[in-house]
Amino acid sequence: MNIKAYLDYFSDISHLARDQQYLLLEQAHNEACSRLKPLSFNSIALLIRTIFIVIITGGCYLFFGYSIVLLMMSVLLALLIARVVITEFNSAMLTKSLEKISLKKSL
Repeated sequence: MNIKAYLDYFSDISHLARDQQYLLLEQAHNEACSRLKPLSFNSIALLIRTIFIVIITGGCYLFFGYSIVLLMMSVLLALLIARVVITEFNSAMLTKSLEKISLKKSL
């Protein structure tokens, strides 16, 4: 996961300097990875992509039959939807981890 993409993304830490944001995001990433022990962000992203490709492409094949153009369009649609889901998952995990880190620091 690219942590730099989340600089200035969260309103809780957007007022901080970029190097401080990067350090907090790195801590949040490590916290989230420790919570997801057997899986990493990359393996979850691969799993989500695979599931969406199988479901959407398989559904298009069952409903509309074998058409190369339609199958390719369904694969592209599945990848686009999977990208949105992966981004939302990553931001939700980082948000939870940032909240935990801020609670630890406030205590």
